[in-house]
Amino acid sequence: MLEGNLADSWEGSLNDWTLENGVLIGTTDGSVKVNRFITSKIAPVEDFELEIDVWVSARGNSGIQYRSEVREDLGPNVMVGYQCDVVAATPKYNGMLYEERGRRILCHTAEKVVTDADGQGWVVESSEPPKFAPEAWHRYKVRVVGNHHQHWIDGQKTAEHFDLDPNGRSLSGRIGVQVHVGPPMEIRYRNFFVKRLTPTTPPSDSMEIPADAKKIVPQGGWKNAGKRDANHKLVKAELPGTRKVHRAGPIWLAGQPTAEGLAAAKKAGVKRVITLRSERELDFDDEALVKNAGLEFHAIRFGGHQQLTDEKIHAVCQLLQAADPDNQALLHCASANRVGAIWIAYRVLDGRQTLENAIQEGKQVGLLDPDLEKAAVEYVKQRKR
Repeated sequence: MLEGNLADSWEGSLNDWTLENGVLIGTTDGSVKVNRFITSKIAPVEDFELEIDVWVSARGNSGIQYRSEVREDLGPNVMVGYQCDVVAATPKYNGMLYEERGRRILCHTAEKVVTDADGQGWVVESSEPPKFAPEAWHRYKVRVVGNHHQHWIDGQKTAEHFDLDPNGRSLSGRIGVQVHVGPPMEIRYRNFFVKRLTPTTPPSDSMEIPADAKKIVPQGGWKNAGKRDANHKLVKAELPGTRKVHRAGPIWLAGQPTAEGLAAAKKAGVKRVITLRSERELDFDDEALVKNAGLEFHAIRFGGHQQLTDEKIHAVCQLLQAADPDNQALLHCASANRVGAIWIAYRVLDGRQTLENAIQEGKQVGLLDPDLEKAAVEYVKQRKR
């Protein structure tokens, strides 16, 4: 994985890295504002074994991405997916299983965890996390077969995870490495080998969870139960008779839907419709239209930026946060102009997107009014201080 020139084998934020005599070296000066990645140019892996020597400075933080996806829509060279953490100063994190821009911590170091089909994690075994000295070479190993993940450092197992969550897990993806936000750091990798395991093993969809298993409190507390970063790709979609239709995972965004469009949305899995339209602009009963389609109706109404209060943005975002594959939501106004403004706030605060990317997506959705954009941006900035 580390032969030849850096640009021959890797792509992404190459300015953070050098490749010297077979050693891949990543450095930061403490000014990095978002995690940055380089991605191997090899084809995506399914089942595999990975072994690598790792050296990290005392305050360093890095990670080995695998079965991951490059998401330029979230920021330059951003990777999303599984990660074997490299954090020598914090034993409970060093060698753990993390999901970048997803479900976050899946399995702390020295734990065996089952994530069930609903996305809830259960610790079935745990012990004291081993300690590994910083600024010394250690051998990391990752083995993934089907949905069974195992990590080791110097031959000691640091994480074991069974991912039964069909909506969260990934069975294929790319390999990369990371430099993390935070203080100045240096990370070194050498003797980097990947072996594909064939034939691949189908994921196991069931596993007995012991009665004494410990239910995991989600990172950030129970308010985040069942949540993952809202960073599904935004793509164009279609609903009959409906303009400006886009979709990001379980969330649909659009102009005013017709009865035929609502029927199609319901068939696609939508259960909740949220309108932003003010009553004074309507010449029909929008609530009856939605309920006659057998859908749940919510109205957070405003006509322009003067009526777009923080409380209304918050209320819409809360409704969007509840969307999942089994309870999809459709957010609309007349032309998707107001929807685009709300999308900026939601995408930054719930998807951890950059503000610049969120604004771009808002305009893609249908945002045209600069005053609405200003109101959404101000809402975001107040909450990110």
